[in-house]
Amino acid sequence: MEASRTSAGATAHVADGLVQAKLTSPGLTGATVMTWVALSPSLIPRTWWMTMFNVGLCATYGYGLGLLLAVLLRAMGARIGLVVRVRERPAIWLRRLWYLTLVFSTLYWWWQSVHSQVRIARRVGVSAAPVGDQALGFVAGLALFWLFLMLARGVRLLGRVVGQLLRPFTPSLVATSASVLIVAMLVGFVSNDVLYANFVKAATKKAIQVNAQTPPGRRPPHSSTRSAGPGSPESWASLGRQGQGIVADGPTKERIEQVTGRPAKDPIRVYAGENDGRSLEQTADAVVAELHRTRAFDRKVLVVIVPAGEGWIPEWHPSAVEFLTGGDSAIASMQYTYLPSALAFYTDLETARKAGRVLFERVEAAVQERPAQRRPKLYIAGESLGAYGGQAAFSSPEDLLQRVDGAVWTGTPRLSPMWQTLTARRREGTPEIAPVVDDGRHFRFFLRPENLVNDFYGRPFGAWSSPRVVFAQYPTDPIVWWSWDLMWKEPDWVRERASQKVSHMRWAPWVTFWQIMSDMPRSVRVPGGEGHRYQEDLVPMWAGVLGMDPLADYGSIQRAMRADYRVY
Repeated sequence: MEASRTSAGATAHVADGLVQAKLTSPGLTGATVMTWVALSPSLIPRTWWMTMFNVGLCATYGYGLGLLLAVLLRAMGARIGLVVRVRERPAIWLRRLWYLTLVFSTLYWWWQSVHSQVRIARRVGVSAAPVGDQALGFVAGLALFWLFLMLARGVRLLGRVVGQLLRPFTPSLVATSASVLIVAMLVGFVSNDVLYANFVKAATKKAIQVNAQTPPGRRPPHSSTRSAGPGSPESWASLGRQGQGIVADGPTKERIEQVTGRPAKDPIRVYAGENDGRSLEQTADAVVAELHRTRAFDRKVLVVIVPAGEGWIPEWHPSAVEFLTGGDSAIASMQYTYLPSALAFYTDLETARKAGRVLFERVEAAVQERPAQRRPKLYIAGESLGAYGGQAAFSSPEDLLQRVDGAVWTGTPRLSPMWQTLTARRREGTPEIAPVVDDGRHFRFFLRPENLVNDFYGRPFGAWSSPRVVFAQYPTDPIVWWSWDLMWKEPDWVRERASQKVSHMRWAPWVTFWQIMSDMPRSVRVPGGEGHRYQEDLVPMWAGVLGMDPLADYGSIQRAMRADYRVY
């Protein structure tokens, strides 16, 4: 009977706690200040939902921070015997005045953020979100903050309920500890085993369905130099959506001759899709079998391109190689996941690393079987998750130089060990966005074509020795600059403010982490040369890596690639 009354009382306590959930002054102050910071500019102009995401998460963080500081100040005051008393009526007016100050200050910072978004949009070359969208995002962010606050209070009250249910049977300290443990386990189970697991399951199911859809306008190739073409054991359906686009697109012999005015060959493109029951090793073996079938090892250049999520390869990579080599080239790639790149990045980095290693090692072994004088030059490339996975094939930068004739990495995630190693070795005085390693002897970091011959400050490099490796990383690419330690540590690229495109940014714990993360989706929807869009610049990059003059006029090739590029 007593236990029943305790349970009923606890349930009533939960209901009262949720209904009477008021904002505390310290929490509200912290939430407001962090909202101001959340509205500060980042790398990419924001949509309404990006504003909502930033405001909701940062206000929640600020609310908790405000409560924590209030508790610490009260504890310090109690320890030193400090007591501050204000009469009730003045206290009410002071509180109202403070709230009005917070409200008007917030409106001011929001209006400043609208103007800053216009300036960033102009700099990046896109349209800024309308003022109405910015207002919608701000209001939606406040609603999201309230939702997070209610969830947090619900969890706290649940802990109190469990504690009250346990106290009739256990000592108070044990009941409190047990309630914390039980609630933590429950929250972990719901968030990880229910919400997260079901989200990944649904996303995977949807990705498999999308993978089975042929991209618009693509047909099975008629050339035997393509996978799924005549004589290929890889069927059109087995390649998946991204693989079909890769073998169906790209310049033909006639197109290359038309653009360059020189004799050309039909480029070779081989690809193997992820099929049920086929391991990564077997998929890589299928790629090598296709290379043998198409006589790819007789070509001058062989490029292994490690794809990003879904098996995606940016068309600018293979097309640049094919135009520059007159089609005397072979492109080899394979699919290793159905998931979109962003989801694969957060759920399964190890598969990308293993796929990059397995694919390159299989192709490398086949090349090594050839007589030295009859081997093609072997290159490797990748963008985003593909760059991360491709670099995992090598134990160090020195290992990369020993095993390839060159490499082009675009939008390498900051988490890549090779990127971190090279950036840490940069010459003192060179910025993190454009490091100089060993005077550019082998490795060069690309922000614009001039960086293939000069450093960030215009000083010429020494001789560019073979193998040549390019790391392309635009200052506004959030996929390059995002990392977990942004939550607690100011990175060099923010502190240095070397480029005008990042000089407006100021680091704040927790806030910058979410700002850069929310920039990621839109970073692929900006003009080429900004964000995560590596397009025409791939031509001078590949020209330099292939041993040509990177600053020569490649306008005809770039215009042709732009005209032929198909989005899906």
